[in-house]
Amino acid sequence: MELNGQYRIPAERERVFAALCDPVVLQRCIPVLEEIDRLSPTDYAARVRATVGPLKARFHGRLRLSPEDAPRFYILYAEGSGGLAGAVKGEARITLEEVEGHTHLTYTLAAALGGAVGRLAVKLVQAKADRVIGGFFERFTAEVLEP
Repeated sequence: MELNGQYRIPAERERVFAALCDPVVLQRCIPVLEEIDRLSPTDYAARVRATVGPLKARFHGRLRLSPEDAPRFYILYAEGSGGLAGAVKGEARITLEEVEGHTHLTYTLAAALGGAVGRLAVKLVQAKADRVIGGFFERFTAEVLEP
């Protein structure tokens, strides 16, 4: 499954990047995130609750941030397991460009789904992912704009 998109965030790139690496901010902004703990400057443990169609599951996993050219470009690797619901493994490539005082964020997400999640129609999973991403950026933008 592949998703991509872009968002304009009315804040400086360094502020956006710092917020994207802050577990407290992520906890408040990611609608499906139940828990996130920073294990190191680049590694996190997370628990996500997912409801896709008739399937409800909790996924436990790890996230790793690879700051290739931070804060301009980085890669986020994710891997998680939801027991009988299946597993997910993915990679997100994120570019942050500062343009006249705001940040233009572009992402490409590639994910492999296994188990029950993988058997669900891809369009159903993509629609859910689009809603979660949209909810994240709405909350994230408000969070970054708070003094």
